[in-house]
Amino acid sequence: MSSSAVQASEKSLLQPSIIPRPEHSISRKDIDSDALKVLYRLHSHGYLAYLVGGGVRDVLLGRKPKDFDVATDARPSEVRKLFRNSRVIGKRFRLIQVFFRGGKIIEVSTFRRPAEEDNSEVLSDNNTFGTPAEDALRRDLTINALFYNIADYSVVDYVDGLADLKAGRIRAVGNADVRFHRDPVRVLRAVRHAARTGFTLTPDTLEAVREHRSELCLCPTSRVRDELMRDLKGGAAAAWLELAHDTGVLYSLLPTLEPYYGPQDSPLRARAAQLLSRVDQALAQGKDVEEAVVLCLLFWPALEMLAEEQEFAPGRQGRSQWALWVRDALPELSEPVAFAKRILERACQIAGLMGFVTLATPGQAMPKKVVARGYYPVACDLAGFLDLDLEGMNRSGTDNGTTKRRRRRRRRRKPRNKSAPPS
Repeated sequence: MSSSAVQASEKSLLQPSIIPRPEHSISRKDIDSDALKVLYRLHSHGYLAYLVGGGVRDVLLGRKPKDFDVATDARPSEVRKLFRNSRVIGKRFRLIQVFFRGGKIIEVSTFRRPAEEDNSEVLSDNNTFGTPAEDALRRDLTINALFYNIADYSVVDYVDGLADLKAGRIRAVGNADVRFHRDPVRVLRAVRHAARTGFTLTPDTLEAVREHRSELCLCPTSRVRDELMRDLKGGAAAAWLELAHDTGVLYSLLPTLEPYYGPQDSPLRARAAQLLSRVDQALAQGKDVEEAVVLCLLFWPALEMLAEEQEFAPGRQGRSQWALWVRDALPELSEPVAFAKRILERACQIAGLMGFVTLATPGQAMPKKVVARGYYPVACDLAGFLDLDLEGMNRSGTDNGTTKRRRRRRRRRKPRNKSAPPS
């Protein structure tokens, strides 16, 4: 019997740990009502219906999940028939998105089996359907491979994920080298979950993160960009920055930052972590922080150091020089990740306005045409994170050339009486 056949036989015999309802903390009141509708409809039509992934993990940790995903043995076409309010998406992994009011989306996937062990291709296709056990074995981390069965409200654990959750461990499912090589984006997810939970990467997982971080360049830029923004806006950006530095992941993503943030006791990295912690605090308070603001804060300490090498003229000329310089410096620092053009453009606009504060002159006021721009409120948000009072400049004195000149009133001539005789 071949090695792959032996492995397949072992997987078919894999028995899960079933944790009954009295022995775990997941309650249906903690699950989104629309996600429950999807689970119950699948179950009522005779299909297996499991809540999977981060939704299970976060509820077990006592947190409020951002998303609720469902896995089932129903094929995509069968799921599509059950939900008219749905569509099929995905190329590598076909998913069903079920839509509800308010723009809410519940994603439903069919159980899949892992790629063959002898397939070393990076980002290989995997649309082969499988069993719940096989589906658990193809997931990235053990704490993300737990299932909640709506049929009996039990937790189904094939990979000892519950033990890792209780012990505070981040561990890859199966062989970490194989797992991260096949999809290097999992490197980012391992670092993200360690930062968000405060858990420790197991030695083999940490070694695999460092070994395969260089393969992130093989992934689609859109995936890497989206994953990075999830890290920066996930509520633990400061912790993520330090862990991404320790593992080298930060410099695989943004080698342009290594000269500034790379040194072990870099004050620039400490400053960036401080700025990102303010974003974390704002998000924890329910405030929305635009991606352009977060982008500026990540690069701001490096921008400040680069600015010290420039000579900006005083007054209006210097502010114009600053804005033009930012349009070159910021895209150059962020170039390896290829952020969306609209986000990068907004970041350049709001960072450019910081010149009004960093290069301020006594008695300077903010020009009204600048205040009227649509991105000015976002620039004020950025200034607030940087401890700069951009908005307060509206209450300042006057600036040369920025005050509105009074128009001279022209005296009207009295109309000449044409009937009057000439003098």
